[in-house]
Amino acid sequence: VAVGICPHTGGPIVTMTHPEGGSCQVLVAGACVTSWRPALDNGAERLLPAEASADLRPGQKPGLLEVCNLPSVPASEWKPEQLGSIQKKGGPLSVSLFAEVAGSDGKEGPPVAPLMARSRISLWPNRLLVELEVGNAGDDEAEPGKMLPEVNLGMLGFQGHCFGSGDPSTSSSPVELRSAYPPMEKEDGDEEGMEDPEEVMALCPNIRLGARGYSKLTASPTPAAGGSTRFEAIAPSPIILNAGEVVSGEVSLERM
Repeated sequence: VAVGICPHTGGPIVTMTHPEGGSCQVLVAGACVTSWRPALDNGAERLLPAEASADLRPGQKPGLLEVCNLPSVPASEWKPEQLGSIQKKGGPLSVSLFAEVAGSDGKEGPPVAPLMARSRISLWPNRLLVELEVGNAGDDEAEPGKMLPEVNLGMLGFQGHCFGSGDPSTSSSPVELRSAYPPMEKEDGDEEGMEDPEEVMALCPNIRLGARGYSKLTASPTPAAGGSTRFEAIAPSPIILNAGEVVSGEVSLERM
């Protein structure tokens, strides 16, 4: 796991290279995954640039798997929190990013609750997992007669653009695809939302999309980009958090 400078944005970027093969890059600003190269593909890129070209040219944006519908947390607020090494054989590399946004007391307009957000990106040789939790960091004990501000996160989730060999799936209905990796062990402090059942979809014949929490999956094939698929994994209903409440979920890509 190494931290460097992104040649396209000039900001910090984390590169993870698994000893058993496979790599990914994470742009710290916005907690955006900009590259994913599974071991089975011998270094071939699976995340497409925003312009839908398979080859990144000067001036183009890098590929993406990013948080969407979270404008209340500016991209510049994300900071590296922890770089994680492999803890056991077959385990993942990981990086954790954290963001805090201050609230306001309402003296100059409506009160705004403070926010916290954490994204943890984990890499196996042929699997990429992104976990996201967002919380209302306001004090959950209100003064008498004072209303505590809530946070309306709307349809929080992820979006991305993935390329795989063959034609992408033309159906947005979840299909049965068994992951080759066991479930992540729950760590102390993880939120209960991570226990939600996983929804899965075939983005193309050899790329599996999975999601928990942010489980409304949609996919739009883009044949002009060489058999790629744009996708979303968002909350099934708008998320509203009261003071002290946290929502969490995850999305994964796996080369089958």
